[in-house]
Amino acid sequence: MGGEKRGLRSRNYLVLLIRRTLAGFFNSLPNQYVNIYVVEMGLSEQDLGVLNSVGTLLASIPSAALSFAADASSRRSAYLAGLVFEVLAPLLFLAGKSAVSLAVAISCSLVAFYGVRIVENVLVADSLPGSERAFGFGVMSALSIVASLVAPVVAAHIVNMCGGISVRGIRPLFLLQCVGLLIAYAVAALFVREARALGRVSCARAFRESFSMISLNPWLRRWILLEALGGYVFSLSMPFEMVYAVRVKSADEFVLGYMGAAMSVGSMVALPLVGRVADRVGRVKTILLLRPLFYLSTAIFLLASDPTHLILAWFVRGVWYASIAPFQALALELVPYDYRGRWGGVRYIISLPLRAPASALGGYLYANVAPEAPFVVAAAIDLILRVPLIYMTPETLNRKEYLSAFKRVSD
Repeated sequence: MGGEKRGLRSRNYLVLLIRRTLAGFFNSLPNQYVNIYVVEMGLSEQDLGVLNSVGTLLASIPSAALSFAADASSRRSAYLAGLVFEVLAPLLFLAGKSAVSLAVAISCSLVAFYGVRIVENVLVADSLPGSERAFGFGVMSALSIVASLVAPVVAAHIVNMCGGISVRGIRPLFLLQCVGLLIAYAVAALFVREARALGRVSCARAFRESFSMISLNPWLRRWILLEALGGYVFSLSMPFEMVYAVRVKSADEFVLGYMGAAMSVGSMVALPLVGRVADRVGRVKTILLLRPLFYLSTAIFLLASDPTHLILAWFVRGVWYASIAPFQALALELVPYDYRGRWGGVRYIISLPLRAPASALGGYLYANVAPEAPFVVAAAIDLILRVPLIYMTPETLNRKEYLSAFKRVSD
């Protein structure tokens, strides 16, 4: 029986690995161009920020609902339901002609990023033993990056052939993304299975227990604050990165493509090593060790006087991004495996509405203060507020020791 369970979990991990690798390639095709596409449709940078804020707010309920459903009904069912949002996003970008349709498209893409990713991460964590978890996440991220390595360059050639950086030139990328994500969905629907048996609970009970859980364990409240503040780092600045590169640094589609490829190379090289280090010295130490690279990449990006500097900045950003593997492992390991879905739900139902205004604030700073302002403010918030919260997070590498301090709702 034990061998059968291990075999099922290994197969599940392999299928999830294949699906994320496929999605990594097709999602990377328009990734550099989504926010430029919105601006090219006639909206201002400030409008772009507002649309991202509205999209984040709209995404909070379905993202949280998927996570609660993963504990209350079925990880697999919640996962497949969430993947529908991932397919809808490029369709809506392709067909959208108004600010409302673009806001809904952004919302669907954010549900895929937040809601689907947390359920997928839960399935991955359920499929791996704790001693291999950070490494397993690292391998998964590295292979999806290998698949997405060529995507930005392919996208640059497609945009160039279809008319350059414009609505007409970017739109074919969404069509290709939609077709590819349908293939990835079919892989998941046919082969993903439940990795662990869970006791059934109602959504209402899962909702109540999630709030009881964070009241019993104060470091969970700090983690939710950390994620909410993350909006004022990444949601504040990321929508404007490629717009800034094109409009301020005069980057063309090929520079954007090589920036994406450089980031993929940086992450691909660093991820397996970072995962191994995190499994040996701890998740928190590894995350903090790589943090200065985020600030370095921001400085190179803002001070760039040549397109090659932009590419270098994104290579350094990619090495820093390798810390996503221990960050994901740590976020999941803060609770027992049977609480992972509702833990994702309560995180998103609190943090996403709190971080929703960040993009609108970033748009205001970009348009009314200086184009560099969102990036400087984001780095300052991360260094001053988020780094201390990461440092205060308990280490989860020793599961027995950590769970002995964790207070379950039923205790």
